[in-house]
Amino acid sequence: MSFAAAVISGAIFVVALFHQYALVEVVASVVTGLQVFFLSSAIADLLEEKKEPSRARNSTVVLVTIFLVAFYSFTRYFR
Repeated sequence: MSFAAAVISGAIFVVALFHQYALVEVVASVVTGLQVFFLSSAIADLLEEKKEPSRARNSTVVLVTIFLVAFYSFTRYFR
């Protein structure tokens, strides 16, 4: 889940870069960095062989990704 969220955030950053949405670029780059942090935390959990992933981290990953997609959509369609 964290990997997919990081890929989605990175893709939105690249698309915003091509469409020259400056504010979306800034938000997407910050969110991508946050998603990579969560991804590294998930990888650490796998290496430590934890039984179940952190629900708080998964919820945060999903909410931040939904926020970024909604923000990009709003900026693109109401610009």
